[in-house]
Amino acid sequence: MKIYLLNLEDDRDRLAHATAVFAAKGLAFERLAAVDGRKMTDVERSERLAFPAAGSFDLSPSQVGCYLSHVHAWERFLETDAALAAIFEDDVHLGEDIDRLFDAPEPWIPDDADIVKLETCLQKVPLPEKAESAVLGRKLVRLTGRHHGAAGYIVTRKGAEKLLANSRKLAVGVDAMMFSPQVAVESRPIVYQLEPAICIQDDIAERTNVDRAGFPSHNVPSGRKSYGENRLAQLRYRLLDRSRAFYLKARNALRGYRKRIVAFR
Repeated sequence: MKIYLLNLEDDRDRLAHATAVFAAKGLAFERLAAVDGRKMTDVERSERLAFPAAGSFDLSPSQVGCYLSHVHAWERFLETDAALAAIFEDDVHLGEDIDRLFDAPEPWIPDDADIVKLETCLQKVPLPEKAESAVLGRKLVRLTGRHHGAAGYIVTRKGAEKLLANSRKLAVGVDAMMFSPQVAVESRPIVYQLEPAICIQDDIAERTNVDRAGFPSHNVPSGRKSYGENRLAQLRYRLLDRSRAFYLKARNALRGYRKRIVAFR
C-alpha cells in the first residue's frame, strides 16, 4: 500500500513532525507537495470552482489548495499499480498498532469499500451498531452520516476514480465531498469508518491523550454559499436539499443508527 503525505513547501516544521510520527511507527511515506491556494491567481481559482452553481461555495484560497492537494494525491496513486493508498495531511497524530494494521490491509478492508476513514474529529456521527468487520480490536462500520476531516484515510482505485469524477469542479470542501451524504455528487463513494479511529489532527489532539504540537490550523471557514443563480434554481435546490436531508434522517432512524463520538486510540 502506498502512503502519501501532503505537505506545503514552506511547512518544514510540519514535515519534521510528520517524519518523526511516522518513523516512530516504522512507516515510510512519499511526500507530495501540497498546493498553496494562496499562490494561485483569482482566475486560476475561479476556473476550478463550481460556484455560483446551486449548493456550491466560493471556497477560500486555502480550501482550494487543500482540495487540489488531495486531487493530486489521487492522480498520483492511479499512476501506480498499487491497489490501495493511505493519504495523510501533515499535522496528524497516529494511534496504536497502525503499523500492524498497514502490514496487510487487503484482508480487512471490505470488497465494496471506496474509502476507509482512519480519522476522527470527535464529533457525533450516526453509525450502525453492527460492524462489517473487525481488525486488531477495532471495528469497521459503514459511514453514512457527515464526519468532517480528510487528514487520514485509505482509498481504493475505484474510490480514487469516483473522487476524481466528483472533482471536475470544486463545489464544497474536500472533506464535505468525501464524507457528507448531504452534498450532491456525481458518484457517491462507499465509506467505512475505523472505530476507534487511528488518526487525529493536531488542532483537536489535546482532547485526547495526545499532546498537541501547536500548529496553527490551515482550516478556514468557507466563503458564501450559492443557492442558485435565479429563483427557479434556488427553489429547485432548496427542495432537493430538504428532501435529501429528510431521507437521510429517516433512513438512519429506520436502520437504528445512533449518534456517537468516534474515539481515538
